[in-house]
Amino acid sequence: MSDIRLVIGGLFLVYGVILIIAGVLGSVVNLWTGLVMAVFGGTFVLWARLRRL
Repeated sequence: MSDIRLVIGGLFLVYGVILIIAGVLGSVVNLWTGLVMAVFGGTFVLWARLRRL
């Protein structure tokens, strides 16, 4: 059984890492947005792992 929190958290983590890489190479806005998205996605994944359905 798949938990939607893992899917949402995983997508936010992937997009956050992509934006972090783009931010390191270019715009600072991408860096901060990527960091926030990665933290948000990590929180979702951690929440899904600690509180199973």
